[in-house]
Amino acid sequence: MKLIDLTHTIVPDMPQWPGDKQPLGIPRNSRHGPDSHMSSSMEFGCHVGTHIDAPLHFLVGQPGIDEMPLDRFIGQGVVIRAGDGETVQVLGPEVCEGIDLAATDFVLFDTGWDRHWGSERFYREWSYLSPELAELLAASQLKGVGLDTPSLDSFDGRAAHDICAPAGMINLENLANLGALPSRGFTLMVMPLKLQGTEASPVRALALVPEFQESV
Repeated sequence: MKLIDLTHTIVPDMPQWPGDKQPLGIPRNSRHGPDSHMSSSMEFGCHVGTHIDAPLHFLVGQPGIDEMPLDRFIGQGVVIRAGDGETVQVLGPEVCEGIDLAATDFVLFDTGWDRHWGSERFYREWSYLSPELAELLAASQLKGVGLDTPSLDSFDGRAAHDICAPAGMINLENLANLGALPSRGFTLMVMPLKLQGTEASPVRALALVPEFQESV
């Protein structure tokens, strides 16, 4: 088995959703010295970089990240190739044709948009789910849906979030390196920080892939 990292590194002044608190990086409180050791701190929002949105993000009364069962964050995944990294699309249900959604836990959409990570374009426009596609996914008893874009919706939209949240699905946003995954046959692990009562958390998103699998 091999592990594939699907996570963007958190760095100072990294791209962030417009209006969210800009990450201040990871300050060093102390450094190595004769009478000291290295100690760091963190200061950034829960939606920084590669992260999970729990249903609580858009649906009142849902459990916080810390209250959700751990098995909601691990399962079998499939990748749907849905873009060239340049064309902005509204993804419709037709992209799932031929995919057995009943046999998977997570559907990940590889739009190629992570190539713009670090540029102004990344948070200006992106491909997102149509309400019809969100309805299909929400009806399929999935644990979650993920993209290599900033959101399931357009910048000023919320339809896909509003559809997926009542189905209990988590959303994975700002994924990286989906092109390195096979289309199916891998285990996705997206464990959040145990943050009390929060609607989101940064994650280290990983895929466990059998050695014989190849990216297709």
